Amino acid sequence: MDTDSKDKSTPLTSSSALPRSGASLDALYQSPNEALKALREEYQYWTGRLTDTSLQLSYAVIAANWAVFGSVDKILNNRWSQISIGLVVAALLLSVFGAKWMGELHRKQIDRAESNLEIWNSEFKQNAGKRVPWPFTSQIESLGRISREVRVWLPLLAGIAFLIALVSASPSRHP
Repeated sequence: MDTDSKDKSTPLTSSSALPRSGASLDALYQSPNEALKALREEYQYWTGRLTDTSLQLSYAVIAANWAVFGSVDKILNNRWSQISIGLVVAALLLSVFGAKWMGELHRKQIDRAESNLEIWNSEFKQNAGKRVPWPFTSQIESLGRISREVRVWLPLLAGIAFLIALVSASPSRHP
């Protein structure tokens, strides 16, 4: 759990209050639903941090290539620098494309829900408490997983390629 964020649980304020669901008074969460909500909030926080960090790393790799090589010609003359920049550009393009696609998939679910609230309510009752993607779709969940992997691995690989470019471009230390 992120220690810098505010505690989102609702602690009992008086000793006469009874804990819900049989939880003890010293329990961090007073109900399974409260614990699940906290877990969901932390998941959203950390996936948001992944997006931010991935973008920052992508910019840093571009800046590092430019700082070390100083010109487009020098970047284009180093295969590892080319790979590094290429991976960053691929990561950024896939991120934009993925965000657009994810937005459209969510819009479709919203339209579907608003067009027939009876079916939506029925699906809620049918799926409550089950490990199913509802109210999302399996396509939304899969795209989310793939998007997270892209945000992790492409910028990291770009950084590694930059380090190889840096080492390969260093003047020889042998006399």
